[in-house]
Amino acid sequence: LSVIAETINTIFGAAPYHFKSTSIGLLYIATFIGGVLGSVVAGKGSDIIVRVMCRHNKGVYEPEFRLVMILPVMFTSAIGLMGFGWSSFKEDLWIVPAVFLGILGFGVSLASTVSITYTVDCYRKVAPEALVSLNIFKNVLGLVFSIFVPYFFESSGAKTSYVVYGCIEIGLCLLVFPLYRYGKVI
Repeated sequence: LSVIAETINTIFGAAPYHFKSTSIGLLYIATFIGGVLGSVVAGKGSDIIVRVMCRHNKGVYEPEFRLVMILPVMFTSAIGLMGFGWSSFKEDLWIVPAVFLGILGFGVSLASTVSITYTVDCYRKVAPEALVSLNIFKNVLGLVFSIFVPYFFESSGAKTSYVVYGCIEIGLCLLVFPLYRYGKVI
């Protein structure tokens, strides 16, 4: 979402959209709706998946069961990022990038829930410290993005930069497979 925040004014403030700041801000309604839906799905969906996996694991719960929800995160976040960049590059009607913002909001909400529940389940005794560490990491990453994203966007354009961001999202989400396999050891 910090990537979107760094470029949305450039995209929608210029031709063919020529949106005013207020109208650009209203595009975040789509992200909000996606985020709310993502929170609902993350809570209910994660619990259902964990129950089913516990049944198949002879009633034994493992925190790594929470990581299964990263697969929908990968698809929705990558589709949201790539679709937003592609549709704004193609100068589609404003609603098309807004729908992709909603899909991205859905994926980001899922990702947040997965990371928090997995962290709390793995590190119950130091959960507050672990959550603070997640927050610090997220903020440092946001700072790095805010420094470098505008330059990359300026030189590459919306389509290329958002496809790259979507590919990075896929790559990061694929790290869940070794984490799922070796999470207990770690």
